[in-house]
Amino acid sequence: MRLSFYSYVLLLLCIQCTSIAKRQEYEDSLRAYKKANLENAISYLPTEEKKGFIAVLEKAHLGFLNGETNYKTLEKLAEESKDRLRFSASRSLKSFFYMESEEGYYASEAEIIYLHILLGLYYVRAGEFDKGKVQARFAGNLLSGEWSAEGQFDDPTLRLLLASLWLSTGSIDEAKVDFRKASQLKPQSAALRAMANDNYNKNEEFILIFGGPGAEPEMDPSVNLNFLRGLRNLKFRQTGKQSQLTIIDGVGKTNLSLEKDTLGWYERHLTRDNAISELIEDSKYFQLVSASALKEGTKGTVKVTGAVLAGATIVALGAGVVYLGVEANSSELGAIGIAIMITGVQLGAEWIERSYDDARRNMRKDLDISDEYRFVRFFPEYVWIGKSKSGLVSPKLQVRPDNLPYTLSPAMGKVKVRFGFFPDNQRP
Repeated sequence: MRLSFYSYVLLLLCIQCTSIAKRQEYEDSLRAYKKANLENAISYLPTEEKKGFIAVLEKAHLGFLNGETNYKTLEKLAEESKDRLRFSASRSLKSFFYMESEEGYYASEAEIIYLHILLGLYYVRAGEFDKGKVQARFAGNLLSGEWSAEGQFDDPTLRLLLASLWLSTGSIDEAKVDFRKASQLKPQSAALRAMANDNYNKNEEFILIFGGPGAEPEMDPSVNLNFLRGLRNLKFRQTGKQSQLTIIDGVGKTNLSLEKDTLGWYERHLTRDNAISELIEDSKYFQLVSASALKEGTKGTVKVTGAVLAGATIVALGAGVVYLGVEANSSELGAIGIAIMITGVQLGAEWIERSYDDARRNMRKDLDISDEYRFVRFFPEYVWIGKSKSGLVSPKLQVRPDNLPYTLSPAMGKVKVRFGFFPDNQRP
């Protein structure tokens, strides 16, 4: 049966209607997260994809920072990720790996690697150090795989996280390898050089604080609207204040070094998404463009027609006044009529231009896919790292003003490692 014109338009307008979690569904959870209220951040998480890759990893990440120990759901996801892991190549990335989940999400390299590091940390918290080493080794292989030397994804922050996992399992030599790799990736960092060359013992404590409220996608105004590549009009915006932090424990102080690098996770995510699903997403986005253009074209035609008629009516009114002025031999009345006619022409032109501007603005709003862009939220924008020469008893973060919220987990592992979270979204 042939679809009617209006049914076809409705079909195009609804083509993007899915059950995925959009930005607005995260508002309550993100609001709690920015106050370091992790319990509420977890309880307010969207339920649209509660069993999918994104939801499981987000909840596990928040739960770890909140001191939770249940890793079974994350463990199941990690095993599934190994079975679904795929390796591919593209002109832009040369080579990369990804995982396609059951709900159609393409998990990125950073997300997959962090998943296994996080599971390893959960194992350490439960005292299962050998299992933690297995996850560390798997994550390290993904970061260092020779198969992807030309387009290999490596990252200093992921290396720091991996080093912290190795330390917590008591594998100091392996940890120093990743500290050294992080230093090579970011040679300007004196703190990373020190970590790579330092010695570690079981009486010391390594500290890693997650920072920033998390990056969010938005339309990139510096890029011309590309009707076939919606994702390439996106960029990620970070809002963390990059404050200076110190750990206070009694009278002792441990300075923390700010390491800024995770924006690369998100930029790679965008580039990789285009490379993986260019044909599928191009097709969907072209349909969205077509629907939006058709809708705004129809509305614009009506508005322009109305503007022309309204302007013509005013011009006609002015002509009538001019005629009355001629009949009454009144130059003043004729001048008023001419002024009305000129005003009619000007108003008509302004209304037409405004109609076109409204159509362009509405179409750009329709094509803004940042609200629906899928990625794992709550990842850090940056981290702080430091090392105490002795175990900490009752540590506190020092930041001004002093009442800014944060969390610090208890130290764990054979070589003590302590994690924390500071939203850093308020100007001290």
